[in-house]
Amino acid sequence: MKTAFRGTLLASAPLLATLPLIVDTSARAYSATPTTDATCVLRGHGVFTGAVDAGGTNLPVPDTLAMTGTVTCVDPAGAPVASGTFERTVTMPATECTGDEHGDTSTTTVHWSDKTTSTFKFDKTDVVKVNGTASLVVSGEVTGDSAEFAGDTLKAVGTSYGAGCGTPAGETALDSTLVLRLTH
Repeated sequence: MKTAFRGTLLASAPLLATLPLIVDTSARAYSATPTTDATCVLRGHGVFTGAVDAGGTNLPVPDTLAMTGTVTCVDPAGAPVASGTFERTVTMPATECTGDEHGDTSTTTVHWSDKTTSTFKFDKTDVVKVNGTASLVVSGEVTGDSAEFAGDTLKAVGTSYGAGCGTPAGETALDSTLVLRLTH
């Protein structure tokens, strides 16, 4: 009986010895950390098509936000790499002064100071808003035909603030700052 047990254990030993090598190889293949190409700050001003929370209703309603602003980008060492202006139109299925807004998508066109352009596609924007102040979490990509950062993945966080929530006029405009990390 001892011999059978010992034989099974010895026969399995070569297989068990190779298991760490297989695990280690696959772990290394999937643990590649993305390389940061730039960190960009977008500062913008936006105007809503329809006032949000006019009269203090705070009901989620479809709306459109047209934004313009500036963008500055630095490399991982903090050295300036690009700057320019941007424009973006955000179609929101349900916006309100206080609440969660999810799934907004938009395209940001960046006009670099060297007269070239890049397109940032925001595939997902999560917004949590309280009385006109919002936290933003964004993910997306830079289109492959862009002059700067083509094909990069983008992740961003930011804030926005708009006055007028709960007033008869409602929130008609906002200012926002969004910090993007561009990686490949």
